[in-house]
Amino acid sequence: MLNLWFRPVLIGAVYLLAWYGLDVASQQFATSPEVTVWYPAVGLDVVLLLVFGLRFWPLLILSRLVHTFFVVDTLPFWPLLGYIVMTVAATVAAAYMLLRSLHIDPRLPRLRDAALFVTVAMLGAPLVMSALQVFNLTVAGLLPASKGLTLTLQLWAGSATGVGLLAPPLLLWLGRWPGLWSSAPAQAPTFPPETRPRSEVWPWARDAAVAAVLVVAAVWAGYGGPRGTTLNYSYALFIPVLWIATRHGFAPAAVCVLALNVGVALLTGGQIAETSGLALQFGLVTVTVSGLLLGAVIRERQHLSARLAYLALHDPLTGLGNRRLFGERVARALEASPAPNSLAVLLMDFDNFKAINDSLGHSAGDQVLILTGQRLQAGVRPGDTVARLGGDEFAVLLQHLPGSQHASEAADRLLRALEPTISVQGLELQVRASLGIALYDDPGGDLEGGTPLDGGTLLRNADVALYHAKAHSRGRAQVFDAAMHREVLDRLELETELRAAIGSGALEVHYQPVVDLGSGHLRGFEALVRWPHPTRGLLSPEAFIPLAEDTGLIVPLDRWTLRTAAHEAATWPALPGRTALGLGVNLTAAQMHLPGLVAEVRGVLGSSGLAPERLTLELTENVLMNDRTTTLDTMRALHELGVGLALDDFGTGYSSLSYLRQFPISDLKVDRSFIADLDGGHTSTALVRAVAELGQALGLTTVAEGIETPQQYAQVRALGFTLAQGFYISPPLDAAAARALAQQSGPLVDTVLLPVSEAES
Repeated sequence: MLNLWFRPVLIGAVYLLAWYGLDVASQQFATSPEVTVWYPAVGLDVVLLLVFGLRFWPLLILSRLVHTFFVVDTLPFWPLLGYIVMTVAATVAAAYMLLRSLHIDPRLPRLRDAALFVTVAMLGAPLVMSALQVFNLTVAGLLPASKGLTLTLQLWAGSATGVGLLAPPLLLWLGRWPGLWSSAPAQAPTFPPETRPRSEVWPWARDAAVAAVLVVAAVWAGYGGPRGTTLNYSYALFIPVLWIATRHGFAPAAVCVLALNVGVALLTGGQIAETSGLALQFGLVTVTVSGLLLGAVIRERQHLSARLAYLALHDPLTGLGNRRLFGERVARALEASPAPNSLAVLLMDFDNFKAINDSLGHSAGDQVLILTGQRLQAGVRPGDTVARLGGDEFAVLLQHLPGSQHASEAADRLLRALEPTISVQGLELQVRASLGIALYDDPGGDLEGGTPLDGGTLLRNADVALYHAKAHSRGRAQVFDAAMHREVLDRLELETELRAAIGSGALEVHYQPVVDLGSGHLRGFEALVRWPHPTRGLLSPEAFIPLAEDTGLIVPLDRWTLRTAAHEAATWPALPGRTALGLGVNLTAAQMHLPGLVAEVRGVLGSSGLAPERLTLELTENVLMNDRTTTLDTMRALHELGVGLALDDFGTGYSSLSYLRQFPISDLKVDRSFIADLDGGHTSTALVRAVAELGQALGLTTVAEGIETPQQYAQVRALGFTLAQGFYISPPLDAAAARALAQQSGPLVDTVLLPVSEAES
């Protein structure tokens, strides 16, 4: 309870004593009763309310009573009451407007805060207060009405100068003790007060000495030195104000304004009573306002420059360093010629970040990035650097490592730091990441042995290791080695060659025959792309299709395959009494989800002349899993076009009877792995028989892929499959061979090599 009372009482006592001292001192510069050139006591009122709160307004009444009874001649009751009410109301209203309506930060950290303070507290409130005070004294007969305007301007200029010279330095000084403030905003200023490192003490002392010399010289030239009767050197005061404000900003400018006012007061104290002092007052108001506003503008510019410099080297979302800062730190570390394996670059990105962004939105993704950055920063040593390079990619620079194993230990520690769930939008998210490690283990040169290792090479090596970790086993750290680099170079070379091959039409379409199990006759072909590579030989799809899918080349590749195969199939002859040969073309997920797929298929059929019922597009179960609504709409449109739709590799993905019920599927192709296991026992045979019976029950054409032996052929025929394909029947053929085969009228398979009973056994 004692502390509860002690603080307000102490604040009140200090305020009243300081107010009384300033009030007595200002009377030495009075030009008439109640009018003085400087009245800094009003500045104390503003500081009291802005710093300690509006609840201290009763102290303003006490200070006016002290002024009336102890400093100047006592006023009659009614003029005294009017004086107290008007001056206190004007000051409290100004403080209320600044804090509650305009919401300024009283510590004046921004240009807006300083400008509003000057406008309201320094210029506006003193003008209202002065006008009311002169009106009050005039009505009471204590001042002649003829002098009302002059006295109002004098009183306003004195009060405005007093607020301007005293309040800003005090507010800035008290800002060093946030615990004192009760009315200031809870958050810290946008930019903290300027501080200088110890290494800059001498420049600071030098600038302070120059500023002091300029202030003394300006005051002496303006008001103390020998002046002619027609020359006025008072404008010399602007020289130190302009120099200090433009060079050092707001706080030094505020101190300069205070010093100039004090210096002028000391030199002109004896001359004030001889003249009205109005010109002097207006000059000081101008200098004070100019110094404060110019200093605030320059500080804002300095802060903006500092902010831009910060953003140039830091990520605005996480506050971590960006790619540029990370590159500079790595380059600086390499300049110190570190020992082998004492420096490492770690590169990390999420394994599931796209799913988080797509499902919860980018705001949730941003929150995950922020929290991840904090965990990574907390998981490294003080001297290490953590940076966000972009997207969900983070980099870490480890220096002064005792050995190479410590880089792996640090990587494992960072991955463990990400294991606890992250709470976002009420959900507990598990963030998984992979990490690549590049060690500075070859100071003499890079992998090619040509140039020394640099930051770019280390980052590239870490990226290669990261790619290797994600490709082979996600959620782990991988240390870079030379074999990975060769693998990546080989992949890049293959990608370039594949892009050129697609553009020049250097690929080939081969056609694997599909036969009717009942008659052995040819029913059609499946189009399979091949790449006759100039140095690697004839490449099967397994050698380049995954690469095409990863790089986006699968879309132009699929388009080329469909167009080429359709034009070739249109040339196959229709033998008398036989159904026209069909064509099966694989459709990947990338092509399936293209907006213009149906129109593209329609265009290919129209340009090639191939009948829609002869074309079957083959999709895997994984294609059906992605965006089921859009996939279903596309498949229905293709079905209405007359094109057949086959479910390829049935049984290897997310096999579900709902697919067969929902999607307009016409063919069911059983994966070759089930056919290969037919000799493995009754279980495999039962599974294949179940698929055949399922197709018969749903009215689907069942196709057995991968028939390698006559026994397999006999078995799938006995189990009730409709069609078959495989190397036993024929390997994939080039276009000319397929065209020749299409002209044969006899069956490709004449007899069933095993009895039905043996096939079923």
